[in-house]
Amino acid sequence: MMEFPPFGVLLERLLGHRQVDVDSLSQAAGVSDTELRNVVDGLRPGSELLRALAPALDLHTADLFAMAGQKVPDDLAPLDASARRYISRLVDYALCLPANQRSELRRLVRELPQERRRQPYVPRKWFDPSEVGFCALIANMLYANRNLDIGDAARALAGCSNGRMYVSASTVVMIGGGKVELTPGRLADLSTLIDVSAGDLAAIYDIPLPDGSPPDDPAAADAAALIWDVRRLSAEQLWRVCVRAEELRYALPDDAIDRKFYGSGAFRISRHPPKIPDS
Repeated sequence: MMEFPPFGVLLERLLGHRQVDVDSLSQAAGVSDTELRNVVDGLRPGSELLRALAPALDLHTADLFAMAGQKVPDDLAPLDASARRYISRLVDYALCLPANQRSELRRLVRELPQERRRQPYVPRKWFDPSEVGFCALIANMLYANRNLDIGDAARALAGCSNGRMYVSASTVVMIGGGKVELTPGRLADLSTLIDVSAGDLAAIYDIPLPDGSPPDDPAAADAAALIWDVRRLSAEQLWRVCVRAEELRYALPDDAIDRKFYGSGAFRISRHPPKIPDS
């Protein structure tokens, strides 16, 4: 098991990769230079510091909590755990749509009203860094912060990597548990799904990027952004988004879809309208 390093070590790696010094970050985040240096030297960061650093680092605040090996506060967690049932199908549809229709879906999500939280969020799986080590970081970003189910995470990963990382759900779980190696190629593909720069993630993990980076994939980038966008929705709201995504997808002729990965086999998309929540 690879031990989970202190937050300061990971922050220093990230800053080194970006060629940013501690003074510049403290100024951008509006935090004490002394406090930040103490964290770099090994002090556990508090919630207020993590919340201040996240926008200065252009990272999601919830992901910075994962980077610190801490559970995400409820106000930063996904709204509705039961909404996860729709996410992988939404990803399937979005990946097949042209750019303007992917933008339409994101706009629809933004325009939906914010509902209140009815109960504390419980992720499908939480990886304890003290038990499973460093791979808990990427696993908690995936399952807890993005409200993905175990099987759906593997399906979304296969789709967003365009089949490069077509592995079983148990393999993804074992990567998170430190039982299967996080190779450079797997790291690059996982970075696409969680919408974090592969260079940043490689620096944090101190793993070299693979030779020949994956090609730019705007559809995968939009799908990954959608996964983050919909975490603020209730199950009923996400169902409505998924219904619209299905309508857009099946208005397209099959030969207009260049995502050939979805053309055959287990990942062929059959038309089964998403079920209404609690039906």
